[in-house]
Amino acid sequence: MQQRIHSVDPALVAICGGILSALLALFPLNFSVISFFLTYFAALPLYFVGLSWGLSRLMLAGGVAIGIFTIGAGLHGSLAFILTTFIPALLIVFRIQKGDPAGYIVSWVTGLSIAVFLGVTFVLSSQSINIMDVLQSWFSLFADESSLKGMSGQIIPLLPGLSSISWITMCLVNASLAARLVARAQLGQRPYPVASDTQLYENWDIILGFSLLLILTGDALFAFIGKNMALMSCAPLFLVGLKTVYAWLEQFDNPKLWVIVAVFMSIFLVWPGIIIVMFGVLEPTLHLRQRWALNSKVDK
Repeated sequence: MQQRIHSVDPALVAICGGILSALLALFPLNFSVISFFLTYFAALPLYFVGLSWGLSRLMLAGGVAIGIFTIGAGLHGSLAFILTTFIPALLIVFRIQKGDPAGYIVSWVTGLSIAVFLGVTFVLSSQSINIMDVLQSWFSLFADESSLKGMSGQIIPLLPGLSSISWITMCLVNASLAARLVARAQLGQRPYPVASDTQLYENWDIILGFSLLLILTGDALFAFIGKNMALMSCAPLFLVGLKTVYAWLEQFDNPKLWVIVAVFMSIFLVWPGIIIVMFGVLEPTLHLRQRWALNSKVDK
């Protein structure tokens, strides 16, 4: 199987990958499990091509996908595909080629989501477009009017942040799966995963603090920006906190099992995720991971 993949022309694989990516992204959304998974992994072929043969082949695959998507969904749909699928693929593949560990990629994608959010917000504000009206009209596509009225005061102002967290997770899942497939097929020069992939940027507490200051200004636009930026910054902070919690759990048996339990609890409950994020906020200042690691060595 590996010999067959290596013998195929990379340009042909890139074209096929672009076609497959566009077809998956254009698959009709009928809220079934199959349609969800097909559209969720629409970026997987692009990551596979980019991680196997580099940015030039990724550009070819992306160009094919964008052309097909433009025909099928129009210019506005094509722009959405470029922002949400193609540009993250370019960023992730570029940073991996630069030698960044997987943990650093989380911060790059989070930074991209914040940049896109701020750019769209400022463009709409400069044109005197009410952002809340746009969010309400978008949310009304997925909820009836009765549900919309009950949730508009709490959920709708946070939709950009909540959507960004889901988008960040989708990008990282696709990139991670593609990296594993590439490593198994022995197409890429970089094995995955490696020990350095657990390294993380730990200074997202500064972004979170700045976001909280924006909320405290009392201005409606600044508060809206601050709330959503705070939510987005929770993605890398959660991983920092999870790594810190793992350092504490190492004093017990099966620490990996307990970490998996903590992650699942964070998905279904709010408070475990909040606690883990708080550890991520405290870690850069208190260096809890180092302290607990030293205590664990002393106990042993």
